[in-house]
Amino acid sequence: MKAVWVFDLDGTLVTSNIDYGDAVLDFTKLMLRTLEHKAPYYLDIIQLEQGIDKERFKTMHADRRRFPGSLVEAYRELCRRAKIEIDPAVEQQVLAIGNSALSEETYQNRSLIPGAEKVLEFLLRREGRIFCVTFGDDSVQWMKWRGYNLGRFFPSAEEFRVTETEDKYPALNELRLLHPGIPALMVGDSIGSDIVPAVKAGYRPIFVLPPSVWDHGKLVKDIPPEATQLEEIVEIIGRCDELTKPTG
Repeated sequence: MKAVWVFDLDGTLVTSNIDYGDAVLDFTKLMLRTLEHKAPYYLDIIQLEQGIDKERFKTMHADRRRFPGSLVEAYRELCRRAKIEIDPAVEQQVLAIGNSALSEETYQNRSLIPGAEKVLEFLLRREGRIFCVTFGDDSVQWMKWRGYNLGRFFPSAEEFRVTETEDKYPALNELRLLHPGIPALMVGDSIGSDIVPAVKAGYRPIFVLPPSVWDHGKLVKDIPPEATQLEEIVEIIGRCDELTKPTG
């Protein structure tokens, strides 16, 4: 192994924004049909759900029950404002819509972010082994592992590591200590969740500009000077030798 390559998952290799976006739009359409003349402006429905989900994130974090539950809570609040009774059948529809965003079947119908598969295949041939460190609900992240067929690149829990907390430093540091004396690189789309802990753990961080910003957590906007910024993940292939070149 010439270098240790570690990848973030969401926003770096896969685009979960699609899954949540589809669910929120389906929820909004259901609310418009259900509430009809008492329905608020559609953007207000979306903003209500977003506000509820952000509040629930403060205590539930990546728990898989959070997002479907946020849609249900938004439906209940809309009923309260419209002064109508909650319909258990509609509530179950809402729950099903929320769960559709966290579905192995949904992931099977998605593809990796453009260029990601080429990069992973290239590095696997070059290094023999690569890693993924991702934060999220354990059951959901492993559904993604199966749905996206990520076992091609990360065959076991040794290579595909789901952290229990938002702080990825312990997992990154453990991998770094297991592979001393060779370059270690961390590729991610979040400055706060990926790049900052990577610097702390002694990695060369590679920040890939995300197509969308997930803003539940505390955003960190300043890129550390140690980080290399790329427009697209596929740029890694052409710059691999440069990125893994020993320094100092």
